Amino acid sequence: STPLFSRMAAPPNPDSISNATEEVKQKARELLPQLRERLGPKAKGVSDANLLKFLHWKPCIERATERFHAHIQWRMHNSFVFDSDPSLEATKDDQLKRVLESEFLVAPNGLVDKTGNTVIIGRFRNNDMSDGRTPQDVVRTTVFTIDRVLEEERTQMNGITIVHDLEGLGRNNLHPAIPQLLFGDIFGKFPLRVQAVYLCKAPFIFHAVWNVISLLMSSKIRERVHFVDDISEVPIKQEDLLVEYGGKREYDAKKWVQAQMRREQDGSTSSLAGCFCAAETSDQVGQALKS
Repeated sequence: STPLFSRMAAPPNPDSISNATEEVKQKARELLPQLRERLGPKAKGVSDANLLKFLHWKPCIERATERFHAHIQWRMHNSFVFDSDPSLEATKDDQLKRVLESEFLVAPNGLVDKTGNTVIIGRFRNNDMSDGRTPQDVVRTTVFTIDRVLEEERTQMNGITIVHDLEGLGRNNLHPAIPQLLFGDIFGKFPLRVQAVYLCKAPFIFHAVWNVISLLMSSKIRERVHFVDDISEVPIKQEDLLVEYGGKREYDAKKWVQAQMRREQDGSTSSLAGCFCAAETSDQVGQALKS
């Protein structure tokens, strides 16, 4: 594969990014009262921090309102993610903790690509579906990771780049329900910009199912998917890569999970779980799931 750097424009000027970021933050603050008013009872009990995620995604009342409603509707039909027992917290769900520690999806603190997008790395060879995990567990782990990176204002405004290292992928790492739950449901339901998806070292088994998976994605997301032969083709500075990819960045999944658990215990997390407020009762969720 031709290195992607040769097909990309030069990274934007850091000063320009900083100025644009401050403008978006200021605009979002100005629009916050209007968004609360527009959402009415559905905004009751929702923190400013959570509402600002939608305005940082799109500093536009109409778009932010639409995405908030889409998120709530998704929650009503997928209560197993945020709104189940146990809740989406590593301190309360041993299975979530175990799957997070398996490192099939990681978001090393501070890892960004050359345009400032937060990088999430997938390694589905570590997703052993024979160890008792379910497709729902995989989705909960994915959403937990997204929820954590969305706490960062940089991620809210710039978005994410997903890098899937598919080397070593086998049949026991896959389940047909996973892409349906992820691609069919999550994209378009979170205040999240998916700027690029890089599929690295995809084996034949993956190419065989790609045509099916791609049908679950919007045309916008499909256009942002790139097949590459090596992670060096992804626009990330060499020194920022994980050690296993020839970079200098150390990452320990168990330490990362422990850090998140401490934050859950001290109440310092800002989770989208708080968007499903008192205005949407469990009875309403039940009725929606039956309809």
